[in-house]
Amino acid sequence: MTLLSLLFDIYVDLNVTLAITALVWLTAKLLMGRFANRLAFTLQLGLLNGLFAIIIVSPAIVAAYQHMLAAQVVPATLSVNLADYAVSQYLRGGIALPAQDFQALLGLRSRMTESILTMAPGFGAGVVLFLAAGFSYFAVKLIVSLVRLDRMLSACHLWRRNGRVRLLLSDHALVPFSARGLIHHYVVIPSDLLAEPDDLRLVLKHEFQHLRQGDVAWEVGLELLRPFFFWNPFFYYWKSEVERLRELACDQKVAEDAHVDLRSYCLCLLRAAQAGLRKRQELIARDSTGSVAAVALLEVHERLLRRSPAQKLRRRVEALMEPGRVRPHWGLTALAVLPMVAVIFLTALSIQKPADWSQDRLMLSAIVNLERLQVINTFSQRPQ
Repeated sequence: MTLLSLLFDIYVDLNVTLAITALVWLTAKLLMGRFANRLAFTLQLGLLNGLFAIIIVSPAIVAAYQHMLAAQVVPATLSVNLADYAVSQYLRGGIALPAQDFQALLGLRSRMTESILTMAPGFGAGVVLFLAAGFSYFAVKLIVSLVRLDRMLSACHLWRRNGRVRLLLSDHALVPFSARGLIHHYVVIPSDLLAEPDDLRLVLKHEFQHLRQGDVAWEVGLELLRPFFFWNPFFYYWKSEVERLRELACDQKVAEDAHVDLRSYCLCLLRAAQAGLRKRQELIARDSTGSVAAVALLEVHERLLRRSPAQKLRRRVEALMEPGRVRPHWGLTALAVLPMVAVIFLTALSIQKPADWSQDRLMLSAIVNLERLQVINTFSQRPQ
């Protein structure tokens, strides 16, 4: 197996694993919605980020597990592979298909992979062009966003600094937002917010909470991965869930502060939304806060096929009014999370390409050869 083929297989496996995990999360989300005592948003966000981290490292874990199987550290009976299981079921009569058709179905992924990697005319070349065009578009878009964000940060005025955190004042920012560089973290505040000390205090609490939660780092990571997963709808669903939960989790933590008045915080969000929309209409600007490496207080831009800013703001205010959400003991949380993690690993293991040969595959190959001989004999026995 060449390096290119190996990398492409990992790429495909990551996309499939992400899709299955997103469906598992959606199922868990629907189940959580049926309970009266719902999980805290901070816990949900932590679970979501943790599951995504497991998805990213799953190829390395799968490779280590397969190495242990090859070294007989793990018994061969613990091998998990969907293709091998299908072959076993076929030999037991569980799948009613001609042997040649079944073998062709098993080799479909290998043939598609070879077609793509060799850029075979038609399907292979079309897929390569599609992936290359999509990657290039989103990579260029990412670079442009980074440049725009860097220009905006450079145009801001340094207000205060504390360690690696820089507080900046901007005359152009639509709403407060957080960003980060390789070393420093930035909190950008619209200059006119200085005239509202109460709102300024709440906004700073909100943005500092984003930094504590590591929301900006996760946003950077997801944006960097977008060019690779641009065609996968489950990636956009996952990113949307992260964006939703990080704001709800941040609001929840700020509202838990005994010195924060809940009504004042909700009104602060409304005033920030009004100010952002007013600036947007006045400037008729593009996303002047940048679409990468930044986590804004709230969104004031319409996005196609996504919930409007007004709907998101309403959901945040309603969430703040909900009764206290539960934070179960870590042991109970682990028991609930283990099945989800197991699904990720089983999915990543089961979709791997099977070994080049096995006893079951040799038997399947023998059946295919017998079918071919039967066809040849049938033709030869026809009357002249």
